[in-house]
Amino acid sequence: MKPIFKIKNWQLLKARDAEGSIVLPKGDFVAIGKRAFAGKQNQYLESVTVPEGISVIKAEAFAGGKNLRTVVLSTSGNIGLSQGVFAGCTRLREVANSEYINSVGALAFSNCAALQGITFGKHLHRIGEGAFANCGSLTSIDLPASLGEVGKGAFAGCRELAFYSADNALSVLSEEMFRDCVSLREVVIPAAVSVLPRGAFNDCISLREVNIPANVGEIEARVFENCRKLHTVRMELGIKEIGAHAFDNCPALREVFVPHSLKKLGRGAFGTGKRKDGEKITVCVENEYMVRRMKSLLFWCGSAKCTTVKLIGKSIEERKRDRRRANVEAKGTHLIG
Repeated sequence: MKPIFKIKNWQLLKARDAEGSIVLPKGDFVAIGKRAFAGKQNQYLESVTVPEGISVIKAEAFAGGKNLRTVVLSTSGNIGLSQGVFAGCTRLREVANSEYINSVGALAFSNCAALQGITFGKHLHRIGEGAFANCGSLTSIDLPASLGEVGKGAFAGCRELAFYSADNALSVLSEEMFRDCVSLREVVIPAAVSVLPRGAFNDCISLREVNIPANVGEIEARVFENCRKLHTVRMELGIKEIGAHAFDNCPALREVFVPHSLKKLGRGAFGTGKRKDGEKITVCVENEYMVRRMKSLLFWCGSAKCTTVKLIGKSIEERKRDRRRANVEAKGTHLIG
């Protein structure tokens, strides 16, 4: 049966009896309207090709399409995806030409359980809240520098996501962005990021090691909470504040390297009380002044019982000897003849 389209004011308002693979007509409209393909009458639609000239696909246009497997976007220009466009399309596996998407609305691909990958291009500037939440087959993503806004929990619950990469110029992450990504083993924090938002990597139970670059000034609350296999954290000079419970309930955590720029620890930053296995987290610092400051910070935040502070740099006496030796060498050696 040939599908019936209702078009008004350059917008595809409704499609009826669309099934199998269809190629939408070119030139008749510039937008696909709200819930245009949603509903039981289109439950057998498997593939759709979006023509040139489409600038936006509106809210829930294909939502709940139980048999939709493939979407082919146009390569002629940028296209925006509104809220919940493909939400609940549990068999959707491929979005061809996705590099031409400029905006992904909230919940746009939420619960697309079969979606294995998506390619973002230099046009992308926004990903909405929960846009890819619970995409259980998504294995990897690459975030471009053009991305200027990411909504809360954008990739939360992507349980097969093993790693993500990002352009070093990317400057934004979001709250709970990768929460409950239980397969995430590797985190590369872009150099331009200045804040690790609240709960960004909470419950990432496969994460083992984290390196935090110099531009990051703050780790907000609960960022790495419940990362059960996390054992080593290295922070470069620049970090000033670690929020409440940022590394709480990380039973494998053994070493944290902190620079002398650190000024503040939130309540229970490394947990409170003794740990079940009796092992303490070794907080490594670079000078004796920082040893005293760190012990004080740990006491007042409640993490003193589960941590110990270790000096890994040179002591004051060692630095004095080095300066004296340098002064002698600078003056030269006098020969006695």
